Amino acid sequence: MLNAPGLNHGKAVAFSAAVLVALAALAVAPAAYAGQWIQVSCANPNQSAAPSQGWTSFTTGSTGYASNNGTSCTPTSPMYALLSTDAAAAVGTGEDLQYTPPSGSTLAGGNVDVSLYADGYGASASGTAVLYTPAFAYDGSDVFFQCAWGLSPCENGTNDFSGVIALPANRGGNFYIGAGCGGLAGQYCAEGGSQGAWALIQVGWADFLLTNTSSPAATGFGGTLLSTDAHGTADIAFTATDPNGPGVYSVTVQIDGNTVYSATPNTNQGECAPVATDATTGALMFDWQQPCLQTETVDIPVDTTALADGQHELKVVVTDAAHNSSTVLDEAITTLNSTTVSALLNSPPTSTAAPVYSITLDPATKRLTGGVQRLYSHSGLKLAGTLEDASGVAAPDVPVALWGRPASGGDFSELAHTATDGTGGWTLTAPLGSSRLLRVVAGANAQAASATSSVSVRETVTPVLSLHVATPGGARIVFTGQLAIAPRGTPRPLVFIEVRGPDGWQAVGAPTHVGPNGRFRYVYTSSQFTIGRRFLFRAVTPAGALWRPANSPTRHAVVR
Repeated sequence: MLNAPGLNHGKAVAFSAAVLVALAALAVAPAAYAGQWIQVSCANPNQSAAPSQGWTSFTTGSTGYASNNGTSCTPTSPMYALLSTDAAAAVGTGEDLQYTPPSGSTLAGGNVDVSLYADGYGASASGTAVLYTPAFAYDGSDVFFQCAWGLSPCENGTNDFSGVIALPANRGGNFYIGAGCGGLAGQYCAEGGSQGAWALIQVGWADFLLTNTSSPAATGFGGTLLSTDAHGTADIAFTATDPNGPGVYSVTVQIDGNTVYSATPNTNQGECAPVATDATTGALMFDWQQPCLQTETVDIPVDTTALADGQHELKVVVTDAAHNSSTVLDEAITTLNSTTVSALLNSPPTSTAAPVYSITLDPATKRLTGGVQRLYSHSGLKLAGTLEDASGVAAPDVPVALWGRPASGGDFSELAHTATDGTGGWTLTAPLGSSRLLRVVAGANAQAASATSSVSVRETVTPVLSLHVATPGGARIVFTGQLAIAPRGTPRPLVFIEVRGPDGWQAVGAPTHVGPNGRFRYVYTSSQFTIGRRFLFRAVTPAGALWRPANSPTRHAVVR
């Protein structure tokens, strides 16, 4: 059977280990206070996907072939580091993962969901799975949890541990987790095949509590609200900043102590929208290392007509994503609406309302409005229907446009446009694309986000994934193929190679990113014992925000 160190980790390789000294973990949850925020990795509290920003991987010493690591992850596919038995690994070697806090913020605690596997056979070397902070140093000031043969709390039959571990509070520095070889100098954790020890660590998710003491500020105040005798809907404009902080999260405007505006001025394409609020600290939880913009131009409209004419106190407060707040403006303003109202009453009424149309879909298009799932190769939907004006009469020569917004969020963009014919008929065809919300809007200069006349279709797309397997000899297996979908996003998607075994599908080696054109190539060197045997392979890509999970057709190959 091929070793499968990726997503599935059964007893594919032998275990051996020596006893190491246990170090107690002290994890105290700090009290809630301003200046805290949380960065989430791999999985959000609602089990939606989160990125792995801030994570890197590295190798300690010379681990040889078959040992590997990966920092890409999804809610069902953890990041990992594996020290294999396929090549001898000396004491002090390892495959390691590292989390580095964003610039300006300090690691203060948090929780990490891990699976730790560390086993062996002898008394001189041991596979180990170790958690460190603040430095990558094997001592009592940095190691706070580890697993090895005979080491509690890992000794549950297989010297493993799976669960949530709290990080020590307020140590700063970085977080490290490594699969390594420990024991006596000059010894080895792997002697080839069954005479070895191995270690594997996985990170299912992590919530890192960060502290940041940045003070939000603002400059360049202007706008009609600051003018003498402000009236009607007046505005206040300025530039809000959060130097070295997680960014401007909210702006609050108060007049005479009453809040007239409180919102996030810019969600930074959704990255500045918290995924949850931590119940223990009250800290906002974000997926990104720089969730909100550090510099943001703000222009806020304020209705002054509800204010009495005269002087009022204006206060502006800027708050960043770590709950640091600053009062950036506190001054008196004056309003005068009585004469302006009289003038408006004497002005002739004007009408700028856009015409309202009724969109009727043909039967095939109407069936799509309940949601449609398509392969990428068939994602170019054709939509058709007719347009009538408010009186029910066919509306010819009216612009009709098709807009699309990615399923991951963001802004709409125009995909196609046309004009109705003499009977009010129209037809639009979407280009190939990933999962998205399609919206048909009617009218001159109509925008998808605000159109009065519109219909929507939610399209969920599955990529087309191919696989070719070649066995040139020497137990080498070469996997090539292509993931057909666009856009692919950043980072580019992962492809996993899987082999069919007695216990189902198991991952082969490490995942690989597709290239700019969607193609991938992965070379795996199998055990010599597999030469001459026939295996069934497939390629798999996990679900992302822009597509459903996809499997390639299966391929048989004989290892040579």
